[in-house]
Amino acid sequence: MTTVPLTAPPGDDTADPAEAVSSDPAGSSPATPVGIVELSERVVGSVLTRCPWLPRASEIFLGLCTLVCLVAIGTRLSPLPLIPIPLFGAAYLFLHRLRTAQTRVHQLRWSLLSALSAMIGFWLISVVARWVS
Repeated sequence: MTTVPLTAPPGDDTADPAEAVSSDPAGSSPATPVGIVELSERVVGSVLTRCPWLPRASEIFLGLCTLVCLVAIGTRLSPLPLIPIPLFGAAYLFLHRLRTAQTRVHQLRWSLLSALSAMIGFWLISVVARWVS
């Protein structure tokens, strides 16, 4: 079994400087590194392409959550369940803008804003439930 050194021995200048130039075909370019933002844009874009019904289903779900908050006013006899309704309304608006977004940047922006406002609304529901009980 023979061993092959990974580097040339010192003083061995047999490498041709012309070989150091890229040997790629003229039409290809090296792959650009993908950052977290580009990756997130691709993921959101692919999910929205594969599941075009997802924003509409999320709008319906937020509407049902708002209806539950309105029913909770009558059952709890307290105005505290009204607290998350503006956040659900904002999430609904962001989802509507998401459906009309054309670029991946806008899709990422509106989906993040929608998810954030909906999560804060759900968190407020749990906080209100602890206050009332």
